[in-house]
Amino acid sequence: MQDKSIIQIIKEGEGLTTEFKRTIDSAFKIAKTIVSFANTSGGSLLIGISDSGAILGVTSELVELKKLETATSQLIEPKLTVRIKSALLDGRKVLHIDIDESSDKPHYAVNEKDMKIIYIRVKDKSIPIPKLLMQGETDADLEKLLASRHVKTLITYLREQDSVTAKVFSRIINISEKRAERMLHDLAEKQVLLKISRNKPEAFSLKYAK
Repeated sequence: MQDKSIIQIIKEGEGLTTEFKRTIDSAFKIAKTIVSFANTSGGSLLIGISDSGAILGVTSELVELKKLETATSQLIEPKLTVRIKSALLDGRKVLHIDIDESSDKPHYAVNEKDMKIIYIRVKDKSIPIPKLLMQGETDADLEKLLASRHVKTLITYLREQDSVTAKVFSRIINISEKRAERMLHDLAEKQVLLKISRNKPEAFSLKYAK
């Protein structure tokens, strides 16, 4: 019997809290996706489903589970617990991974160069925030900043617009223009934003985007 909850997820398509994958290409890549969900609003990851929602099934459930185990046990810090279940859809095996929004965020995904990077979810993409934890060094202030609702809103805005000023940012999140300006400068110093105009009003763009 088909799992109606998974069918409903497929019908709704990919988005902020949903991602489809034909297969897990690597433990590194799936760690990035899991972290982005945990650092944002949680979500569902379906393995064996194409980007368009076609049910393809996995070739080997064991191979996929081994990559997931490597990702969650070795490539995510702090460690995360995810819920994994399998279902038969149209006679094909599909894996459903549920990731809750974490109360212990931000989480870092270790990449192929052994660098630890925070990812967050913006629309249907996992977006990297660079230089947060390298060679064991931490920046507690930046961690707190990136986990805030205001910064998530800013990054979402900059994925749709070329740039933002302190005045516009202050209106978007309903804070003072002076406070918005401080936040923008802080994010630029931390290599998250790029200042693209030194004249008044100063404008900033997202430095790292996928």
